[in-house]
Parts: sequence; structure tokens; C-alpha cells
Amino acid sequence: MLLLVTQAMPQMREHAHPSLGRLVTPRHCCSMHEHDGLLWAADNDCFQRLDPDAYVTMLERLSGAPGRCLFVAVPDVVADALATARLFEIWWRALARRGLPAALVAQDGAEHLGRWLTLVWPRIDAIFLGGSTEWKLGPAAEALAAEAKRRGKWVHMGRVNSARRIRYAASIGCDSVDGTKWVRWRDTYLDSGLGLVSDPVQLRLQTVSRGPLAPSPSAGAPASSAPVPSGLRTGAWGPRRASARSEGVFDEAFRDR
Repeated sequence: MLLLVTQAMPQMREHAHPSLGRLVTPRHCCSMHEHDGLLWAADNDCFQRLDPDAYVTMLERLSGAPGRCLFVAVPDVVADALATARLFEIWWRALARRGLPAALVAQDGAEHLGRWLTLVWPRIDAIFLGGSTEWKLGPAAEALAAEAKRRGKWVHMGRVNSARRIRYAASIGCDSVDGTKWVRWRDTYLDSGLGLVSDPVQLRLQTVSRGPLAPSPSAGAPASSAPVPSGLRTGAWGPRRASARSEGVFDEAFRDR
């Protein structure tokens, strides 16, 4: 498992480690040309508040950057899966046009959007487990992580600032984590955090039954009939409009519950 940190390249080189990756953000995305051989990802700063101009500027800097980009988080709304779904439909094409791997930031209530998720899976490369602490550490997020792994997607968990949470993230199959503790008190904690993510993983026994997050191939309609957001407003960096397939049916996606 990787520990992704938001820090400058001199600190990345000082603490170089096989389990260390860089997490850039709209406010901290300099020195992208120095990423040769580096594993890196990008967050969207929505936990602070989305700045659309800064986010697009970051996307431009990321496009074609060296190293391996694991994912770029599509804008989201903290602890609100439905609002996040609407933002996802507005923004995901901005990443696709630039060839950047998209991550859906999973929020509270994502388990009720199973029909919409059937259309999202082909468009993303990663799941970023966000949301409230209670949701992120609960069965719905665990089930979503399991489904992502089944589909070959990268799984990342945000706000992981303790040994116990690192072990939990590893146990449900997360490929990477981030947390402010490891950078804010870098000299005290970063090396120990790297040691923790490098420890052997004891996977949890998956007991979650199949549900809306993982529909049986023979149990439902094809993905083309699942509802997706409609009525999206045109933005400078979003789609001009929803596709004809998605017209008028977004709110039905939440009826899975």
C-alpha cells in the first residue's frame, strides 16, 4: 500500500521510499516536470472548497506530466453522494479530454446510487473513499471497495492519520491512503507511517452480500438503461449537456434505497 503526501519535491527526495507517493492539489501542484519515476495522484481541494479555475489550471499542469498518475479526484461534495454524482457528471469529461485517470470520490449514500454507478464504473479508474468517518469505516464503503477491486480499479482512502486506520484501509483492499498528520509533523511521523503502510496486509474476510453496488450480470438491465444525471448546466469546463440516454431520469437513481 502507498502513503500519498502533499509536499514539495525536495521533501519527497529526502524521504524517498518505495511506499511513498505524491498527492498534488490545485493549491500545491508545482514541479510536475520532476515526477520522473514517481507515483502520484491529485486531489481536488473540495474538502476546503472547490475553486473551478484553480482546478482546471491543475488539470492543465497534470496533462502529460511524467511519472505514473494513479488517479485524479473528480470534484465532490463532502458527505453527500447525490450532490457528488451531479458534480461528477459535470466534470468527468474535463479529465477524459486530457487523458487523466478519473477517481470518483465516494460519499455518504453512495450505496443508494447503485443503478447510476453501473454507468460510472467504465468511466473511472479509481474509487476515493471519502465521506464522514462513520460512513467511510462502515459496511457500505467496504462493499464499494470490494466491488472496485473486483472490477480492477484503484482504491484510495482519505484522511487516514493513525496506525489503526492504516491497518483497516489495508484490510479492505485499499491501494493507497493519505492523511495530513504524516506531512504536518513530517519529521516525527512520516517515516513511521511509511513503515506502517509497508507492513504485510491481513485482508478482511469479505462477508458483504451482493447488492446494488455489485449487480449480478444476469440480475438486471444492461448498463445502458441505468439512470444518470440530467439537466446539467453548461459550465466552462463541463459537458454542453447530458447525453440523450440520461435525459430526465437522474433523481430516480436515488430510489435504490
